[in-house]
Amino acid sequence: MTTNMTPYIDRKPGDLITAEDWNELQRKVKTDISEQTKQAIDQIKSVKMAEEAQTLQGKTFEEILANILDSVLKVLPGRTGYLQVFKQLNVGKEENVEHKLKAFPLVDVYQLDYFKVVCSEDGNKPYAEWVTFYLYHSSEKRIRLEDGTSIPIEPIGGTHPYKVPFKDLLEQYHVKYTDNSSLGDLETEFWKAFFTPPNDDFDDDQHCHSPWFDRCCRESKTVGELKSRGDWDDLWLQMRPRKTINYPEPVVTPQPTPGTEPLPTPAPTQIQIAHFDYDTLGITLLSEPVHPTDVTNELSERRNIRQELKVMLLLKV
Repeated sequence: MTTNMTPYIDRKPGDLITAEDWNELQRKVKTDISEQTKQAIDQIKSVKMAEEAQTLQGKTFEEILANILDSVLKVLPGRTGYLQVFKQLNVGKEENVEHKLKAFPLVDVYQLDYFKVVCSEDGNKPYAEWVTFYLYHSSEKRIRLEDGTSIPIEPIGGTHPYKVPFKDLLEQYHVKYTDNSSLGDLETEFWKAFFTPPNDDFDDDQHCHSPWFDRCCRESKTVGELKSRGDWDDLWLQMRPRKTINYPEPVVTPQPTPGTEPLPTPAPTQIQIAHFDYDTLGITLLSEPVHPTDVTNELSERRNIRQELKVMLLLKV
């Protein structure tokens, strides 16, 4: 800092200080303070700009690279001959899949298990239902009905939950939206895209959303509002694809180890895949599938559960 200060008004010892001098002194002091303040602010901005020289729109190189790789990984399956298909099979009826992969793809089949959840529609009283697809919020790991029944939506005790981010599915199925899009409209467009061929159009009672979703849709919450509240990343679609390696039935049925969960039922069973040409395959449920006993008991009165099977096919070239 310089020590050579130039007087605002140069006066010699013994000179009179007039009213004009005093007023001029105040003006010069204010002007000087204003100029020095502006200079200091400009210097701060320069430092900030220097800091941001290593960023783009506030993001570091590592963050930008991570975003690019994430986008590439989401697009890559569609560019390398990969297809995910959801089908409803009935015993003895062959279903064709027009995959158009120009090859005989590797086919992996997973049974879509039924699971019990709490559904809520149009503000009506929530109810328990067995579904195949379920939209819910992270806060709903367990939902209690009016009668006191508590239904777990996500497992407890360290078991990994079945869930896919809703926003990733919107991207996968090319559902466009903005921050002004309402969640209700977005959900409608998602189901419409999700149940478009080659996927089957699943029955209405095979998918639903949670009380949180229902309330949010009725309040016409927008994507922007959900993002600002931190809810956008907490929306999930739950489905439960499962496959076992099925060996011939043993003479003695294996029993679970004491203190552990019962052994799972085989899944899927009685499935035949046929490649007709480089664009089409057929899938057939040859005989009655195997469902868990509780599912069969609860659904057999209103669904032909012993004659149907929901599956997810993964096709890869």
